[in-house]
Amino acid sequence: MQQVCSRQLADLAEIYRDDVELVSVERPTDGTNSGWCTQLFERRQVVQRQWNQKAGDLMAIRNSLEADLPAEGLDALCTELELASDVLTELLGCARIGFRVVTLNRPMCPRFHVDQVQARLLITIRGPGTEWIPSNHVDRSAFADRNNQQPPIQTGERIKQFEAGHWALLKGGAWNDDFRGVVHRSPQSDRPRLLVSVDPIADAA
Repeated sequence: MQQVCSRQLADLAEIYRDDVELVSVERPTDGTNSGWCTQLFERRQVVQRQWNQKAGDLMAIRNSLEADLPAEGLDALCTELELASDVLTELLGCARIGFRVVTLNRPMCPRFHVDQVQARLLITIRGPGTEWIPSNHVDRSAFADRNNQQPPIQTGERIKQFEAGHWALLKGGAWNDDFRGVVHRSPQSDRPRLLVSVDPIADAA
């Protein structure tokens, strides 16, 4: 399996290739997120928002976040999430989008795992990014022992990590029967981070 790294959002379509497990897109940075994220972290403000909405309902994003974020942060984050909603809707043909926006100062998912979804877009707005292991470096036998705390990685290989600001689209365990999903975990760090995850939801009900 391959990993595609790009600077073009159009390359997210590479996720449909059978030999690609994830696509990471480097997003342009202008310092917009620095100030308001620093405010959140310094105030130790907790953001824990999770919702799903009809694809294309951009006002639902703002309404879900406006109580938690300063005006500068609200505008910047809504712009990014609106774009993510549009891109995933066009790319995956989903009827609904699921969002999660959280501040963290410890690993939320400390064990390596696979998300049982079709796909998941992970964006670390600020702070250390998600850690992951390429599929051909995963030691699958390590998952058999649930008491094993060691990373399920083959000897001599290294854990990889996404950069803050990048969009990382990962195939999940429900992508198809031929691929078991990208193995990943929260970064092993107590540094604060602001994490966004975006899920395509096919069912319009």
